[in-house]
Amino acid sequence: MVALVAGLAVAGNQPEVPTPVPVAADVGSSFTAVTPARVLDTRNAIGIGTRTPVGPGKTITLNVSSRVPAGATAVVLNVAGISPTSATYVSVFPAGAARPATSNLNLVAGDIRPILTTVALGTNRGVTFYNNTGNVHLLADLAGYYAPGTGAKFTSLSPTRVLDTRVAPASPLGAGATREIDLSTRVPVAATAVTLNVTAVGATKGTYLTAWPTGQTRPGVSNLNLNAGNTRANMVTVPLGANRRVSLYNLTGSVNAVADVTGFYTPGAGATFVPRTPVRVFDTRTGAGTTGVGPIGQDSRVPVNPGTHVPANATAALLNVIGVNPTASTSLTVWARDGRPDGSVSTLTLAPGEIAATPTIAALSTMEQLTAYNSRGSVHAVADLAGVFVTPNPACTLDCAYTWGGNESWALGTGQRVPKSATPAQVVGISGVRSLTGGRGATRLALRTDGTVLAWGQAPFGQLGAGWSAVGWSAVPTPVPGLDDATAIAVGRYHALALREDGTVWSWGANFEGGLGDGQLTDSAVPVQVSNLTGVTAIAAADATSYALREDGTVWAWGGNTNGALGDASLAEYAVTPVQVSGLTGVTAIAGAGSGGYALRGDGGTVWSWGANWDGELGSGTSCDPGTANGCFSRVPVQVSGLTGVTAIGATPAGSHGATGFAVTNDGAAWAWGTNDRGTLGNGGACQANTRAGCHSPVPVRVSGLEGVTGIAGGPGVGYALRSDGSVWAWGENALGELGNGAGCGAPATCLSTVPVRVTGLSRASVVTPGGAIVPNP
Repeated sequence: MVALVAGLAVAGNQPEVPTPVPVAADVGSSFTAVTPARVLDTRNAIGIGTRTPVGPGKTITLNVSSRVPAGATAVVLNVAGISPTSATYVSVFPAGAARPATSNLNLVAGDIRPILTTVALGTNRGVTFYNNTGNVHLLADLAGYYAPGTGAKFTSLSPTRVLDTRVAPASPLGAGATREIDLSTRVPVAATAVTLNVTAVGATKGTYLTAWPTGQTRPGVSNLNLNAGNTRANMVTVPLGANRRVSLYNLTGSVNAVADVTGFYTPGAGATFVPRTPVRVFDTRTGAGTTGVGPIGQDSRVPVNPGTHVPANATAALLNVIGVNPTASTSLTVWARDGRPDGSVSTLTLAPGEIAATPTIAALSTMEQLTAYNSRGSVHAVADLAGVFVTPNPACTLDCAYTWGGNESWALGTGQRVPKSATPAQVVGISGVRSLTGGRGATRLALRTDGTVLAWGQAPFGQLGAGWSAVGWSAVPTPVPGLDDATAIAVGRYHALALREDGTVWSWGANFEGGLGDGQLTDSAVPVQVSNLTGVTAIAAADATSYALREDGTVWAWGGNTNGALGDASLAEYAVTPVQVSGLTGVTAIAGAGSGGYALRGDGGTVWSWGANWDGELGSGTSCDPGTANGCFSRVPVQVSGLTGVTAIGATPAGSHGATGFAVTNDGAAWAWGTNDRGTLGNGGACQANTRAGCHSPVPVRVSGLEGVTGIAGGPGVGYALRSDGSVWAWGENALGELGNGAGCGAPATCLSTVPVRVTGLSRASVVTPGGAIVPNP
């Protein structure tokens, strides 16, 4: 095993790695998949002029200029080592570059093992292969390439299991057998290819597995080779076939197969790839990129910190993960902890004493760093960085969207991998925005002037509307298919709505209590039409309840009925199709809170409310008695006290601090009622937590110091106002920079504001939304 250990030696015993040069976001490349083709085989003089193995300490260079376009920056190769005469390792790197202190493929004598390698192209579009010890034959199959411009962009996912033939009833792949992997609910309709981590378990004979697009001819190449009794893993990049399916073939014997999807490619939106000369970024033997020296123990995690090698706009990192000398059969997993906090999937499976590697594209979180997890025994782990996937530059000059505040699941859409932002930044890659919205959940929508809708952020319930749901997110705006004539958008906690030009309403995402309104209780990852509803002019959403205003001035509701949120006087738990909110006519605008709604009537500008009143959010002057629940909700609309001449309404979604209602009157004043736990009333009054004095108001109070207000909105615990001069003002919660004034939450005094403060950096905004604004000419 001496050669293998040397192959994983610390940098001081290897050629020096040049310091990486930071790469700008706009140099990223898109992916084009190709039908797998053998481009190197030292046994048959393919790719080189001789039929000789690669000797000890020797290199060979493969020229792929005839296989990829002139502008190509990197290639995806499935590289296999065949029957080495001694234990060794193989490194793959750009031609003309210094050999890095990393390895791609680790082999024992007589072994056959493949590994998927994405490598930057070097001199003359060449790739160099180095063998450390003994003689070894090398094969390489080209699976695709990266180049600027045309091609597909990548969206990373936290690993999600999509196949496991061991699960009862167990059904291993027999000799010559094929199994289809259905990815239709895991990747969007527009997806062209996927990345899978494929593990073969317990082969009864030496065999290989091949993955290819369902419905197409199986290629004459392999993705994963193994001997009898082996359990091995490899990453596979494969185009999608019929009905978003991938086929998996086993040559001989019997073997169980496990597959985890880790990402997908789409032509329209996503991240582009920036290749790196391989560099070691994590090593538990030296403490590099982690918190200490020593193996990872059983059922234990350690942080993986690639440092400055990964730029702030990177959404994923391409890593070669290596396990070294485990004390027991185990599996290693690298992931962002908020994406997959358990041990249900794996990156690399290892036998006792083994040294093996497999690549993975690790999704990068805005909230948690990467983590390496070991399931059994103890094991050293190493990771080499081969590239990053980055978001595009904003590039907007007209009707641009800006966001600030919390960035869970990349919900800001600004392309910056930060947990929060205390100042506004442009949403990347979109212009011509006419409406922008966000709710209590970590998903946002934008409506463009051409009627198209884009979504970004969290995706576990299909709330991005693109035909997929997974433990993951979209860091950049992605189109919602089928919506090209939308006039309004709204978003609840886990579902979204769009109003179309024909007056119909469409919904997607979670459908826990019928919030989609299609007569079902099944989630939908694509827009479905709300039943029995036409002539709609406006829409709104609460946490799990949806609202529509019809052209006849009536209001309709569907979804959850907690606290009477439907407003129809019923005691039903929910409604799966729209019901009419009682007693409302002549309504001109609507808004949703946590579990309730608001309506603005045209008869003098009065405001009506229904649903929860635990913190006075009805605004009717009635207080809630928590002991008896008297006055704590209303199942029918009641009038908000003392308000007339109202021109606009808004509300905060309910959260740990309750809900607050907002109104703008025709004199340009802003008003608030409901909870004030975080200063959300904006009147300068503070909530006294010990006595609860000042913590809510059951009647409207004036928001301090604001004049000339033309628009109003609410986010979790925070209010926003747009003034006639185009300035945006905020008050209330600031734990995540929701105020947008640059102060952040460095001390208790800056973690909230009981009076409005100006959001910085916005010039002449035209629309204000929860933690967002539209600026026509930035």
